[in-house]
Amino acid sequence: MKTIEQYANDPWYKQPWLLFAMIPLVATVIAGTTFLVVSIVSSDGIVKDDYYRMARGYYSDPTKVQFAYDKKIAANIAYDNLTGDLSVKLSGDFQQFPATLNFSFVSPTHQKYDFNVVLRQVAGQPVYLGSLNSAIQGKRYIMVSPPENNWRLSSQINPPYDRLTLLLKAEKPQ
Repeated sequence: MKTIEQYANDPWYKQPWLLFAMIPLVATVIAGTTFLVVSIVSSDGIVKDDYYRMARGYYSDPTKVQFAYDKKIAANIAYDNLTGDLSVKLSGDFQQFPATLNFSFVSPTHQKYDFNVVLRQVAGQPVYLGSLNSAIQGKRYIMVSPPENNWRLSSQINPPYDRLTLLLKAEKPQ
């Protein structure tokens, strides 16, 4: 075993206190590099609204919501989480109802949990039916739009989803 005088005669890089001083520095560099790589490689992909970039800011495009408000578009939504059946009754100032509707379930946390359902019209009536492959879990944003994508209704839904009934109305955009 070395004495204090023998440790004192060793060069600086062989001192035991050096390891204690270097461990936090090395751990910080490793953690920082890991977080840098993860932030560069992964994509957020969670914004689904109509935003566009102008100069240094992001602005929302309210034209689809305004169109839905002007046409007084509303949707009665009924969803059964057990069977996965989804039905929408559409109302508003339509000359002709669309043949299909796009129904999106958007996750607030990550894009990989988003899914879309195409609802088909029932015999010329303003009723649309579809089915989900899996049950909805967690908080979701829902968006209803036609294939032309010229209007949109949206809302936020929270669990439980056992028998969800919801009335979506177009609100005046800000």
